[in-house]
Amino acid sequence: MSRRPVWAFAAFATGFGLLVVFGGNPTATGQPKPLVVPPAPQAPSLTSAANLGAKPGDTAELTLPGGNLADATGVSISCPGAKAEVVPDAKADAGKVKVKVTLPADAAVGLYGLRAATKHGVSNLRPFVVDDLPAVAETDANRSKDTAQPVTAPCVVLGRTDAEVSDFFKLKVSAGQRLTFEVLARRIGSPLDPIVVLHDGATKRELIDKYADDTPGLQADARLTHTFPAAGEVLVEVRDTTYRGGADFFYRLRIGDFPGATTAFPLAVERGKDAKVGFAGPGTEDLPPVTLKVPMTAAGVNAAPKRAGGPSGWPVPVMVSRNPEGVEAEPNNEPAKANPLPVPGGVSAKFGSKGDTDHFKIAGKKGQKLVIAALTYEVNAPTEVLVRVLDAKGAELAKSNPAAVPTRFEFTPPADGDYVVACEHLNYLFGPNEVYHLSVVPAGPDVAVTLALDRYEAPAGGGTAVAVTNVARLNGYAGPVELSIDGGPDLSGKVTLPAGATQAFVPLLVKAGAKPGPLAFRVKATAGDVVRYGQLTDLVKTTFGGMSNPPHEFLDGCAVAVVEKAPFAVALKLDPASLEKGKGGKLLVEAKREKEADGDIALAPLFAPAKVTIAPKGSLAKGATKGDLAVTTAADVPLGPAPLVIRATTKVGGKDYAVTPPPVVADIVEPKKAEPKKAEPKKDKDKK
Repeated sequence: MSRRPVWAFAAFATGFGLLVVFGGNPTATGQPKPLVVPPAPQAPSLTSAANLGAKPGDTAELTLPGGNLADATGVSISCPGAKAEVVPDAKADAGKVKVKVTLPADAAVGLYGLRAATKHGVSNLRPFVVDDLPAVAETDANRSKDTAQPVTAPCVVLGRTDAEVSDFFKLKVSAGQRLTFEVLARRIGSPLDPIVVLHDGATKRELIDKYADDTPGLQADARLTHTFPAAGEVLVEVRDTTYRGGADFFYRLRIGDFPGATTAFPLAVERGKDAKVGFAGPGTEDLPPVTLKVPMTAAGVNAAPKRAGGPSGWPVPVMVSRNPEGVEAEPNNEPAKANPLPVPGGVSAKFGSKGDTDHFKIAGKKGQKLVIAALTYEVNAPTEVLVRVLDAKGAELAKSNPAAVPTRFEFTPPADGDYVVACEHLNYLFGPNEVYHLSVVPAGPDVAVTLALDRYEAPAGGGTAVAVTNVARLNGYAGPVELSIDGGPDLSGKVTLPAGATQAFVPLLVKAGAKPGPLAFRVKATAGDVVRYGQLTDLVKTTFGGMSNPPHEFLDGCAVAVVEKAPFAVALKLDPASLEKGKGGKLLVEAKREKEADGDIALAPLFAPAKVTIAPKGSLAKGATKGDLAVTTAADVPLGPAPLVIRATTKVGGKDYAVTPPPVVADIVEPKKAEPKKAEPKKDKDKK
């Protein structure tokens, strides 16, 4: 029975540059109540602009639909070397913005992120595709086999499905011609669950077995490759599995003689080093490897398969490891022929033949806890692995739980010496798709950081606060965690989260003189020698239509818009600056108002550490510029810095505006001891 999950993980919890908390970590802190931080009311938003993309070296003019898009100040795209700019429009339209994107000639095929910024904020991320196939727009008259739209290979059809119907395309093929038909939908943020079917152009009958749905490695997308024995005409049908459709159900149908890889191989490479990466999957045996440059800070990289002179196949993810990485060497089907595996270290392997069992030898130290894991779904492989640990005599000492996902367990060697890690397929399958990554890493201190929101706004010379919803301390680490803004020279800000604290707001400060528009940043977490980056996994999954294993390159990316000053601004000050345990103080609020911003300003707390309380609400009355909120502390509140964050909102011209100023940090101290009363001087009895 398969244990295939309905979800997967973005990365492994030890050994790789990207960290996600898995279930079963007994030393992780408990989950606090999530922070809810909505975007600013006037921030722009982008809806599903179908099939955003362009070819390398081309310039594309695009219209992005959405809301609050008037007064656009800039547009950003994550493709290295690309230029993006707003196209001036004499007629301001809050429902759309025109942009121009110019790609470098060497732009890598794949998926990137695009955002628009206005005077009031930055938009949500939308997928942008770089593809080296010539694009063809779908027509509306292709809803039957008799009215199929003619296309010529190679091409990529930019389409959209309607409910209860299929889209049909026809093309001429020659004898011996090999073509791949691949639908990108879920992987580019569409809710479409696609099926692709081939039909004979003359008889209109379905070609037996020329049907693809949920192709392994494609996260519900579809791909098939066929070599045509005779010349003729073929019909290509694209539809949703349950005949759904609508404005958001867009897709890209790639047609051409390009390779279709299921995964990379090896599955992981070392950070900071150039690496040669090949591919795994049906029909990938003749593919040349590609050379990747792996940055030190990369969470992962992508590799696109390509045959000489042909178009690129869709890229596959490659994990980036902090440890030595290797590739399995056969034969290793018995313990005596086990491949050596360094600790810490990782190896990419495959079940290439019937009954294939892989063995790896590790050196264990008595009492040193090791984390042993086999990754499959996390890298889009369909493999299911059982992992066992054997001693020198072949006795089983530990093994993975076949029902648990991910395949991960802990093993503590009972003595110094060599041990063997044995891997076998749970379902006895084998073949080009059945690959996996095995890692053995000492269980060391670690942290995982979760973010609430990926977009913020602040004026030049001002700032705001970035919400961190949870900092999980792992594998026994219980100390402080420094959280800082990792962006360009115009951005700064940091805060230290004391031991035991799990939520925070990080000051995000924008340098005076910064130009209006969007700026990218990440939230960096430092705990001793460990460096991690805040993750947005749930938010990215939503962006990509609920994709179980979203693209790694989007999981830690945030943006801030450098905006014009709001109609009002709020500054905070604490009185007194140090709060004694069990006592209180006041959070002084001072507002600067433009002439039109003379209404009530509502004040509401966003965040205070445990056992510190800000009054639930307050306000500055119409025209008032000064007010305060009461702050109280419990008698057993932890000592040290305590960031306090509030949100101020008002209406100006019938529109809602919100400001989140940078945190004010209170210093929690012990109560001052009462000074002893001074003794009164004795009276001189002789004096009268």
